[in-house]
Amino acid sequence: MKIEALRTKTDSGETNVTSLNLIAGLGVEGDKKAKGGDRQLTLADESKLIAYRADGNGLCVHRFMPNIATSGIDYSDCSVGNRFKIGDVIIEISSTEKKCFEECKFVQNDSHCEIKHNCAFAKIIVGGTIKAGDEIIEV
Repeated sequence: MKIEALRTKTDSGETNVTSLNLIAGLGVEGDKKAKGGDRQLTLADESKLIAYRADGNGLCVHRFMPNIATSGIDYSDCSVGNRFKIGDVIIEISSTEKKCFEECKFVQNDSHCEIKHNCAFAKIIVGGTIKAGDEIIEV
């Protein structure tokens, strides 16, 4: 399991970065959504994101951008409370599905969305800096 890509969200949009500083109890340093709570961090399977964007039909094609794009994690097997370690950082899964919207074509057509079950939200338990390519270990 590893980090494939890192992204941050600012007022000027989403940006791919090589590292992120994660602040325990808050979120990603400099990210406009760093407000604490249960969704401090967004994770998703990079290969599923690529397939989803290639399809181009979902509402979230341009709206959903995880902070951490991963490989090797089966999010359908994750449960709330699972913990992962990335270097010195520890995160805890707080939700295993994203919300769908009525105006999405997948919802309207009652069809499968690659993103809904292939992502998770997490709380940052122990902060620190993570980098693209870092190994992710379940603890």
